[in-house]
Amino acid sequence: MNETLGDYGLRRRRLRLTAIVGTILLLALLAGVVLLHHFWPFAEAAVRSNLSEAFSANVRFGSFHEKYFPPGCVAENVVFQRDDDGAPLAQIRRLTITSGLGALLRHHVSLFRAEGMHVTVATKSLGQNQLRKQTTIDKFVADDAELEIPRKDSLALRFVFHSFSLNNLNGQGVTKFAAVFDNPLPRGAISTTGQFGPWNKSDPAATAVSGKYKFENADLSVFKSIAGTLSSDGNFGGTFKHMMVEGDTRIPSFVVASTGHGVPLDSHFSAVVNALNGDVTLQRVAAQFGKDIINAKGSIARREDGKRSAILDLACDRGRVEDTFYPFIHSPKSPLAGEIAFQMHVVVPSGHEPFLKKLQADSKFKIHNARFTNRDLETRVSLVASPHDHDETDTLANFQGGVKLNHGIAHFTNLSVHDDGAAALLSGSYDLTDQKVNLHGKLKTEASLAKTTHGIKAVFAKAIEPFFKKKPHETVVPVHVGGTYSHPNFGLDMGS
Repeated sequence: MNETLGDYGLRRRRLRLTAIVGTILLLALLAGVVLLHHFWPFAEAAVRSNLSEAFSANVRFGSFHEKYFPPGCVAENVVFQRDDDGAPLAQIRRLTITSGLGALLRHHVSLFRAEGMHVTVATKSLGQNQLRKQTTIDKFVADDAELEIPRKDSLALRFVFHSFSLNNLNGQGVTKFAAVFDNPLPRGAISTTGQFGPWNKSDPAATAVSGKYKFENADLSVFKSIAGTLSSDGNFGGTFKHMMVEGDTRIPSFVVASTGHGVPLDSHFSAVVNALNGDVTLQRVAAQFGKDIINAKGSIARREDGKRSAILDLACDRGRVEDTFYPFIHSPKSPLAGEIAFQMHVVVPSGHEPFLKKLQADSKFKIHNARFTNRDLETRVSLVASPHDHDETDTLANFQGGVKLNHGIAHFTNLSVHDDGAAALLSGSYDLTDQKVNLHGKLKTEASLAKTTHGIKAVFAKAIEPFFKKKPHETVVPVHVGGTYSHPNFGLDMGS
């Protein structure tokens, strides 16, 4: 069929319109290419400038490659440095930045992956850096990264991250995080997930944070004076400078290194943590130390001299003296078995001194229904039997007094011991390091020492009875306990 004049005109108008639209699109594309080339965010100079501004540091690349499908770039051997003469702030073996056209229009980076990242940062600078407001990183990944925090008087703390990710970094709303890393002190594995934000620009430390954690196989022997393997899990929430933490800890065998003796230690705690300086306030700790039920509160924080100390107030209304003593004595078993209650103020300063030397304590205690676990206390009180091996006919004794521990020496005041036949009031000291005993006091008895076969009178009877053969009605005897814990000697106090 022949084309009519009208059809031919319509076809020409369509072709002309198509040509015009095509020309406009081509011009728009060319303009877009020119603009994209001018404002392309993944050019080497642009990326270097953005990173320098974000971290307040000079940035240099070992090599740099732009990527167009998808848009992004790859930089290798990236170095961030603030001081030309100092160590680099951070180094990244391979940095990959990827985005999409839609993300670029929203000022987003889809993926920021840092491989082989090593960051060295002083604690005072933590939290000072943040990316420019208009740049949001949808996902930040830094697996197998290292964070190193230098310390003045000891080796740097080195955190090794097996996995680390942040979602919506520097975006509106909250930033979610997940990490698995090795904690350096004490050494152990930590896994944590949670979120923080929105970011408080005026006071970054007041930014909200929440999450949960698990701490496994922490080796306490790094502290030299103690040993054991700790595990803990719990939840946290609040702000970076005032973070509430609640959780549980488990130590199957808490050991004082100098004795090698350990007992189980489990606790449930609530605490306030300042994540900026590491200070911890223990609001409530409910612990079970062997058979001792202990409630505690206190703090682990820096003192005025800059050194960190643990300060604790402990209270035990129901416990067993054999568990209380066992970790701190060298003898295989406790010389006493019985019920104990005590209140104690404890200070443990940081430092490399042996635990028993730096431990400071001030305590008041009561021991009820105590049994001397070895009958031959005149020659050897350190060999004992387990509580269930005791003869129920043993004489029960009660102890009460106060003790202050400083530089490894326990100073006893008003130490009273009494059973159904006698009472003693003693004061003096016991050296926890060399086990030397030096106690003085008075023994009061209403019966003749010669008739004594058991109880606290039996401790002194053979040693001092010759001095009182002519005084059968003597009721108050000055006594002294000397020697060592393993080989004590009991006798008349000739200086009284």
